[in-house]
Amino acid sequence: MERTVVISVRIPRRVKEEIEALGVSIPQFVREAVERELRRRRALEALNWIRENRVEGEEIGFDSLTVIRKMREGR
Repeated sequence: MERTVVISVRIPRRVKEEIEALGVSIPQFVREAVERELRRRRALEALNWIRENRVEGEEIGFDSLTVIRKMREGR
């Protein structure tokens, strides 16, 4: 089993009451929110890396239209 750590977070009482009113446990809600935000930030980081490392220039030279025509002609 993965090791865990305890974190403490202060939130306004009304937020806690709203979460409880939804019938969701606070620890489960916070865990899911943290994991979702972590995935979102990792995806943004990856997207930024791709944008920064994109090589501008001409296309690679693959012409899908030509390939499809050759496939249809049986070549």
